[in-house]
Formats: sequence, structure tokens, C-alpha cells
Amino acid sequence: MSDTNIPQDYRQLRRQKGLNQQQFWSRVFVTQSGGSRYENERSVPAPVAELVRLRHQLGIDTSKITPANADLVRSLLAGDIDSAMLEATAQRCRLVMTALGNGASELLTLSGHISQVLGNSKEAQP
Repeated sequence: MSDTNIPQDYRQLRRQKGLNQQQFWSRVFVTQSGGSRYENERSVPAPVAELVRLRHQLGIDTSKITPANADLVRSLLAGDIDSAMLEATAQRCRLVMTALGNGASELLTLSGHISQVLGNSKEAQP
């Protein structure tokens, strides 16, 4: 998690984002009144500080972080995984999946044609 010993001006960050307190704090699961207290120098718990960092400083939609992908997110944030390489790999996977989907569609069409030919052949036989 981020170092919470470093003072953070949450009010300034919120204003830079052009958000009111409700908009800013609700995105990190904090009430407006709780956020107001944090903006007035009240100690911010480390998990809340980390959510603010992820959501408002790094632009990560924290609602998309799940137990299934949390380790990947941690590794990306720690720099253990090259995000550009990961994105390139994901793009290649999308292309492969598209090709497989197209191939499956073509096989289905071919299967239909074969069925028609076989069906027509059977009708032609006495």
C-alpha cells in the first residue's frame, strides 16, 4: 500500500478532479461526511488512502478489482509485470479468439452445406 506518512491534500486532489465531496469520496466507498473529516486533516486509514491513490491518482476503476484479478493488479502496480507487454499479449489473444470464432462460424456454415448436399443426395436415390 502507499505510504500514508506522506501528507496528502485530499481537498486539493478532489478540486483538481473537479468533483464535489460526494462524487469524490463515494468512488472510494467513503461517505461525504467521512471524506469531509479526512479533508480537514483527520487521519486517513491506510486502506482508504490506497483506494484514493488507485481511483483518483492512478485512474483505476476499483469496482473492477475482484479476488480473481487482485494479484494481477498488485503485480502491475508493483512493476513486476510490464503493462505494455500484457496489453500486447491481450490484443494477440483477442485476435486469436476472433479468428477461432470466425473459424467456428465457417465450420458451422460448411456443416450446413454438407447436410444439405447429403440430404439432397439421399432424396435423389430411390
